[in-house]
Amino acid sequence: MLPSSLPTFVTAVVVTPSPTPTTPPTEHGGDGGGLWLLLLLAAFIWAVAHVISVHLHPLRTCRACRGTGLHHGHLFTGAMRVCRRCGGTRRELHPGARATARHRDH
Repeated sequence: MLPSSLPTFVTAVVVTPSPTPTTPPTEHGGDGGGLWLLLLLAAFIWAVAHVISVHLHPLRTCRACRGTGLHHGHLFTGAMRVCRRCGGTRRELHPGARATARHRDH
């Protein structure tokens, strides 16, 4: 048994509500113009990067033959011919590559 001379401790927690703000929070007040400006800036940067990329790499894989240079027949699947789109080179110009005028015939 515990001796009765030991003091017992009681801990009390008092919760008080936080004070309410005296002024209501103000609205942002913006009309979204900054967001539109940021969106236009991102679109401009993407467009400049795309033009530079097309200028540096004007050729891409031919979409018609998927880079094989051959077109397979639909009825006779074993028949093949040279791709009409790329002429068998397996490459075609990117859209806008003629505007940069850097492509070469290979």
